[in-house]
Parts: sequence; structure tokens; C-alpha cells
Amino acid sequence: MRALYLMASAVLKSAVLIRAILIRAILDSAVLKRAFLISTLVISQSLLADTHLPFQIKIALAPTISPTISPTISPYYSSSFSWIPISNKQAIVCDESRYPSCLNALPIEVVSQLPKDTQISSHLGGKTAMVLAVNHHDIAGIIIVSAKQPLTQTITSINGHTYQLALLEQFKLTLWHEVGHLENIALIGDVLPSTLSAYQHEWLADMYLVWRIAQTHPDLNLAWQQFHRRNMDLINNRHNMSHWSSPQLHWLLSQYQFKDIQGFDHYSEFIATIFPQLALFDDTEIAEISSLVQRTFGRGATLALPKYIFWRQQRLIEVISPTLVMLMGEDKAHKWLVEQFSEAAQLVNKEAGHNKL
Repeated sequence: MRALYLMASAVLKSAVLIRAILIRAILDSAVLKRAFLISTLVISQSLLADTHLPFQIKIALAPTISPTISPTISPYYSSSFSWIPISNKQAIVCDESRYPSCLNALPIEVVSQLPKDTQISSHLGGKTAMVLAVNHHDIAGIIIVSAKQPLTQTITSINGHTYQLALLEQFKLTLWHEVGHLENIALIGDVLPSTLSAYQHEWLADMYLVWRIAQTHPDLNLAWQQFHRRNMDLINNRHNMSHWSSPQLHWLLSQYQFKDIQGFDHYSEFIATIFPQLALFDDTEIAEISSLVQRTFGRGATLALPKYIFWRQQRLIEVISPTLVMLMGEDKAHKWLVEQFSEAAQLVNKEAGHNKL
């Protein structure tokens, strides 16, 4: 009997002990879960609080930033970022130093298409900003803005003489150019062809830039500044041909007045109207103009060869002449052009006659 009592007592103590262990384990588990949840919230809150963009970015994008966010964006939306509308989607604008935080604000299917945070600086290189388009039903892409200050002037040297052009509101223009990339991508296969070359992507982004200037400024002075800058970049280095939108800008600014461009309430209507009218460069023409630029402005170009690739001279002269006149003055620019190109005299005389009318 005593043996049975001792056995029952031991079983009861074991049961009590096991119950105590289980209760402790449950409590510990709840504490751990709560601690993990609190930790997660703290981390998320600190990341979101650290994603305010520099003041100049918010100012530059002020007319663009969407006051309301589409309900489909709201699950990963934070007011700490700048979201801008792109057609029926949204894009996020992110400072380079806060790129990891921007990634944390995006859905995993978007993040998987973007460079890792350790790679973003090399992707940016020396650029002030860059755009990364993504394939997503709600998000068009991400615009990364570097810590590098935008240029305040551009300088070029022609025949040993140095010329410079002051660049106004360059930060804003750079951002609008990047936004233009996303706006044009949204129109591919609709008002734009289903396939665009890298060169077409670049000059189309500047078409958006001009339209945007007309919507927010009283004149097209900044559009002409972009035209001159692209020409000067090409004069400095023929490899900038990839971004040489000056031919398209020259046509647009010559054919359309400020009020004409301003009259298009939507960019899609604007680009649908002008794109069919634009003369497109083929690869051969681009290569030949690039060679002509190198022979005329390159470091080794010490001796003028007026008849070099003469069949492309007219196109180049028409586009760079306004920039040369702006830099040198009309008389000096015309004299220099005649010395360099066999086709220049006829064009210069024609222009002079037109100015007298």
C-alpha cells in the first residue's frame, strides 16, 4: 500500500513539474514572439524614418509628386518616399544613400529586378541620376539620385579657344529626363513603336523634358539650354552621340512654338503628334556623323579636311550651327564653319539671306 502511495505521489510530482515546464515554455515563446515583433517594428520604423529625400529633390518634383496614391500601391507605400505618377503606374524617387531603405519599401518581385545595394554606386558611375525600369503591374520603376552635385556649367574647347555655358536648374532637368524614360516606356506599343533603340530612348526622354518645361515655365529657354548642352557634350566627346538629342530638339524647337507645346495637356498626345514627323537616324548615318564629329573636333584634328564625309555635313551643320553662334558670335561661327566644311558656305549664305528678309 505504501509502495502504491509513493508511486502515485511521484507521478503527481512529475505531472506538476511537466505542467510547469510547459507553461514556462509557452510564456517564453510568447515573450520571444512579442520581442521579435517589437524588434521588427522598430527596425521598420527606423528605416522608414530615414528615407526622407533631400529638399532639392522634393522641390524639383513638386509639380509631379502624386498627392494621392493608387490603392494598389498602398501596401508598400510610405510617405517618407517621393512617389510620382507614370501613366497608370507609380515610380519611386530615391536618394543613393538611402537605396537599401527604398528596396525595403518595394515588393519582393520588384526588388528582384533591381541591383543590390552594394552595386548601386557602380551603376550610377558619375551620373547625377539614373532610372531603373521594372516589370510590375503597379510600379513603373525607381529613379536613383546620386549625392553628386549637378553641373552648373559645361565647357568646351574649339581650335584652342574655351567656351562655357551656364546650366540653370540642371537638377530639375536631369530628374525630368529620367521621368521621361519611364513615361515613354509606358507608351511603347501604343503611341510609340513596340521596339525602340537605346538612342531613341534617350532623345525621346528629352522630348518629354521639353513638354514638361512648357507646362511649368513661361518660355522654352531651358529647352534651348538642353539643346546647346547636348551639342557641347558631343563636341567634347563623340561617344556622347548616344545622348545627342540635338537634331530632334532642333526640329521641335524650330517647328513648334511655346504655346503649341504648352497646349498639349497630356504628354501622350504630344508625343503621338510629333513622333511620326521626326526624321529618324539609321545606324549608318549615326556612325558617319560620329566620324565627322571626331575628325572635326577630336584632339587629333589639327588639319581641316573640308570634303570629309561631305554628304553628312549639311545635317551636322544645321544642328551645331546655333550652338556655335551662341558660343562664338555669328560672324566668327560662320567663318569657322566655312573653313571646316565644304558644304558650309551655301548654308551660311542661305541663312544670312533668310535673316535679311
